[in-house]
Amino acid sequence: MSRILIAVLNWGLGHATRTLPIIEGALDLGWSVDVASAGDSLVWLERRLIERGNDMNRVAFFEKPGRIIEYSENGTMLKIVVQTPGLITSIIEEKKWTAKHVKERGITKIFSDNCYGSFHPDVESILMTHVLRLPVSKILRPFAQSSLRYMAGRFNEVWVPDVKSVSKSISGGLTSKSIHRKTKYVGVLSRFDLNTSEVNDTEALPLLVGIVSGPEPHRSFMEKGLREWMSNSGKSGVIIAGKPDGGKRIDGKVTTLYDTSDIEIQNFILRADTLICRSGYSTLLDLVALRSRAILIPTPGQAEQEELAILWKNKFGFSTCSQADLELINIPEISGKPPDLVPNRNALNELAAWLKN
Repeated sequence: MSRILIAVLNWGLGHATRTLPIIEGALDLGWSVDVASAGDSLVWLERRLIERGNDMNRVAFFEKPGRIIEYSENGTMLKIVVQTPGLITSIIEEKKWTAKHVKERGITKIFSDNCYGSFHPDVESILMTHVLRLPVSKILRPFAQSSLRYMAGRFNEVWVPDVKSVSKSISGGLTSKSIHRKTKYVGVLSRFDLNTSEVNDTEALPLLVGIVSGPEPHRSFMEKGLREWMSNSGKSGVIIAGKPDGGKRIDGKVTTLYDTSDIEIQNFILRADTLICRSGYSTLLDLVALRSRAILIPTPGQAEQEELAILWKNKFGFSTCSQADLELINIPEISGKPPDLVPNRNALNELAAWLKN
């Protein structure tokens, strides 16, 4: 039986959520899948694959090397910059781990979501990324682009989870450059599916919903800010905080869920009178899949999220605010409409064609 290695970056849960359809697609095509990640992402993927009824006899899970970026409390970039040597070392370790894993497990294909060390010269390897242009200062741009092209060039193809249409593209300038001669825009990828919605029209509205995502310490800051906003509103609120084995917390009319199913999350989003979430790329993919509007709050210090929030405000009419505004309960009215795009279909067609080669 053919075996594919699917490597997933462990920076928040976003890379795990968008790779889930790829893992399930490979299983549906009869492949055995080795899932490699670390931390919460690895735990989350195993839980979700079981929860969604997949054939777990053909899935194995492995912890691979990987470094988690640490962010400063005030959102400055300096703390990120000083971690660059460690990230380079991590990629080298990941490359060594991948070579050993390919040999021991008989891997015949590799699919990597932003794991630049997860490739092998003798195995057809695909890199999936939504960043073809790093959002850095002009003086650093030539070096950054050269580095991206070099790292991406070690893969056979680059897949971008977006569309090429300028009017409907959800990544904007982040995918405006070329880093590989063979780049495919495979469309929106999401764990959600509107066809599985179980929303009951008689359920109580309005409902405030907040989705907490991303790294610490800003993850906890956001959760606290959402709880204060909801409590002051007097309305019912749900905070989805996505931590395996986390249970739940109840504060008056506000419920915080640390571990809930995708279908429950989907139904809360569809019921929401007001939805607040990060402008992380995978979160935006989910908004497109569910055709939902939201108030976007970029993670402080993440230039990519700040750029995406501005793009979605100008292009799709979404409301945005800063984390400081959230903490001051200075929240704008919700607005906007995501582009009309069908999730997963094109990417799964591309996957099927690639795995059948």
